[in-house]
Amino acid sequence: MKPTLFVVLDIETTLKKRIAFDVAWTITDRKGGEFGSGSYVIREAFRVDVPFFKEKLGHYFDDTFNRQIMPASILEVRDIFNGQINALADAGHRVILSAYNARFDFTWLPHTLREITGDKNIRFLDRPFDLLDIWAYWGESVPKCYTAEKTPSGKYLSTSAQSAFRFENQEPDFVERHIAWHDVQIEKQILLKALARKKPLPVVRNPNHFPANVWRDINERLGVAS
Repeated sequence: MKPTLFVVLDIETTLKKRIAFDVAWTITDRKGGEFGSGSYVIREAFRVDVPFFKEKLGHYFDDTFNRQIMPASILEVRDIFNGQINALADAGHRVILSAYNARFDFTWLPHTLREITGDKNIRFLDRPFDLLDIWAYWGESVPKCYTAEKTPSGKYLSTSAQSAFRFENQEPDFVERHIAWHDVQIEKQILLKALARKKPLPVVRNPNHFPANVWRDINERLGVAS
């Protein structure tokens, strides 16, 4: 049998209208193999809304110059993404789409497509696939010795992707870039750590079915707060 493949997706959105202007993904198996990828800045996104930051713009210029990020339209990105995952599924792989805090990514990416095209009925995916929230999946098996900085309330431990990566890789000073292509690399590593613990995959088919309050569930499992 061909291995199950995991598409690790990340988007960066504008603050007001939640338009995905930066979309990236990498496709991996349980061993960390590479089966496809993409990294794009959406040209039309900036006609609808603008990012809330300015300090990262220089990084986007650098990454585009180095061809880590490519400019494309949202329809081009949709076609490339579907082309990759459909080909793998047709070849016999089980393909699972995943993201860290997946409800966010799989809600606002289709929203971006509808907002930019003006077509309220258009779909981002050509066919349905299983969806996995890396955040919740990792939280089901993270060792109970987990340590991280406290959230602003002071009551809970942070369970952000940055905090998870710091713990899993023993890199306490790691800082997440919040640029999609860079973030999928760390989220892939978090996923691989969770997969190695061999818990059942809590997949859904609709983003609305992802668990809510994942941060609280993880903290309660760790015995930090209830």
